[in-house]
Amino acid sequence: MAAQQQYIVGVDTGGTFTDVVVMGGSGEIWTAKAPTTPDDFSRGVMDALEEAAKVVGVRRGQLLGRTALFKHGSTVATNALITHSGVKVGLIATKGFEDTTEIMRAIGRVDGLSEEEIRHVTWVTKPEPFVPRERILGVRERMDYLGQEIVPLNRRDVMAAIRYLIDEEKVEAIAVSFLHAWANPKHEEEVLSLALEADPSRRVYWSFGSALSLVAGEYARANTAIINSYLGPTVARYLKDLEGKLRDDGLKGLFLIMQGNGGAAHREHVTPIANLQSGPAGGMIASSYVAGLLGHKNVITTDMGGTSFDVGLVTEGYWRYAQEPIVERFRILQPIIDIESIGAGGGTIARVDPDTGRLMVGPKSAGASPGPVCYDAGGEEVTVTDADLVLGIIDPNYFLGGRKKLNKQKAEKTIAEKIARPLKLAVTEAAAGIYDIVNSKMADLIRRQVVRTGYLPEEFVIYAFGGAGAVHAAGFAADLGVKRIYIFSTSPVFSAFGAAAADVIHTRVVSCQYVLPADPEVLNKRLESIERDLHEIMREEGFRRGQLEFRRFFTIRYRRQTAGVELPLAWDRFSPKRLTELQGIFEKKYEELYGVGAGYTKAGIEISEIRVDAVGLVAKPRLKSTRVRRSNIASARKGKREIFFTRPERKRVDTPVYDYALLGAGARVKGPAVIELPFTTTLVPPGFQVTIDDYLNLVMEIR
Repeated sequence: MAAQQQYIVGVDTGGTFTDVVVMGGSGEIWTAKAPTTPDDFSRGVMDALEEAAKVVGVRRGQLLGRTALFKHGSTVATNALITHSGVKVGLIATKGFEDTTEIMRAIGRVDGLSEEEIRHVTWVTKPEPFVPRERILGVRERMDYLGQEIVPLNRRDVMAAIRYLIDEEKVEAIAVSFLHAWANPKHEEEVLSLALEADPSRRVYWSFGSALSLVAGEYARANTAIINSYLGPTVARYLKDLEGKLRDDGLKGLFLIMQGNGGAAHREHVTPIANLQSGPAGGMIASSYVAGLLGHKNVITTDMGGTSFDVGLVTEGYWRYAQEPIVERFRILQPIIDIESIGAGGGTIARVDPDTGRLMVGPKSAGASPGPVCYDAGGEEVTVTDADLVLGIIDPNYFLGGRKKLNKQKAEKTIAEKIARPLKLAVTEAAAGIYDIVNSKMADLIRRQVVRTGYLPEEFVIYAFGGAGAVHAAGFAADLGVKRIYIFSTSPVFSAFGAAAADVIHTRVVSCQYVLPADPEVLNKRLESIERDLHEIMREEGFRRGQLEFRRFFTIRYRRQTAGVELPLAWDRFSPKRLTELQGIFEKKYEELYGVGAGYTKAGIEISEIRVDAVGLVAKPRLKSTRVRRSNIASARKGKREIFFTRPERKRVDTPVYDYALLGAGARVKGPAVIELPFTTTLVPPGFQVTIDDYLNLVMEIR
């Protein structure tokens, strides 16, 4: 039977594990994991595919040979940034603006730092630039903000800059970013023709700010071009190598790469910088899909993996893009889903601060190698996973479904030496302190994310995923006052599930200035132009016009404001009546976000940005509703173990343990309890209960 299947495969390479989801043609879903291999990420992918093939019941080559779509979310770009292992880059800029990236902006000094780091004012310094001043060269040219040419491009300046960077500085990549190229990219396009002349073999990797972003803001756009060039050769080599391995092992279907905008695309159409945050984006895609299925308009997405805790929001059925994503302390201009992360995963390190004597958790992680102490792989730093194990939440003999044994005694000994003894606490109390602190940090991050959008946490449901999400979800939900948590059978591999379900998406974001009431025909022509460009790209991806869906958004603000409100559009084209309706929708939304009376219509209202997503729909997992039936809870009970709970009382409790696979739809488990899945553990504290819904999701609620 398996031999007749056609598969869609989603792969997510995380900081600790590489996850795989295989979708069968009849709606079957298989999941697998393998350790991530930072020295060669492709090896971890192939290992995870080997595990997936075993679960499906075929050989790896057979699995790949029958795969129609292979979609991959990767941390290669992010890893290269974090470890500063990209290539040597030069920058060509508008003469007189060579210092823009070093001057940064006033907020640049603290961009990307935690609140704790910002408080240490004397330690705060600007980040080390990816391009030092000696490799930034200015050339004579100038466009104004309307796109009118003021000073023609000096071609001799350009050729001299190229020759110097290649011959003298020996750069491997060059970024080009001119002051107002977002309004008119003509001069950057001229540089491209000169680059082909000066570097016909294309041994140098080139990036152009206007090709990556048509949004105003010379600092962030220059960073975008620089980082794209910095990552370019590394990402290109990895993807080419991985695709070669997959093809050699039998892959005949399409090889698609996940992007931070929440879509996939062919390797040739993905820019390296678009690959950033592609893993967390997979979790948002999966959340959006499931939210549509379950009818949830407002969802807090929480992904707790081995390294980080990622939070995003689905509001009124849509996710948002970050206005200016910050990567490694630099602002960029890219359509990346607004997901905020902190160092709060299973591998996050706990320590006692030598100066204050306080227990600290994060942000550093033990990563995939050596990992937590209990992995017995050389790790010497106490982690959150070690604390969860010592508290009794995790079964040391059933980690990864029993594939890996954890060393509880070693975890206890290390917590005793490094945490409990300095704090004069019992080992269990020290572990409980780690558990509570990491939960509080996660709750604080969620609260900030929600409140700044004008909502309250209790207006949302929580989707908990990632390998450690179900262990901690009840803890941070209780802090927030959120009453309902959803945990899925695919939660441990949710980002890979999202990759498997991802549509092909290309996005265009452009700056503009249309004061309302604007001429609707001018707006319509601008939308038609953007959609025409996107349609051409999607045609190359293999989609006909009738197979495309365009999603349109306007960012609107009161005049003289610097930040706006992004609104999804209900219409594809405009009339005077619709523009009047749009203005009313904006004013209502503004007061919802900032309070009644906060708006000031007399200032005037303008459209400052247009975003269009071109979506090529692909096959989705077919999650089927199961007929509700009474389950025999007793038959699903595996036994019991002693767990130390911190709420409502701090005490040890003999806790029943259940096998999720034996809990059918309609089953109800009251806390305290533990429900075990092969790749995660769901902790149900006292005062909570879990119901298995018609889709076999675990729905946790406060009783």
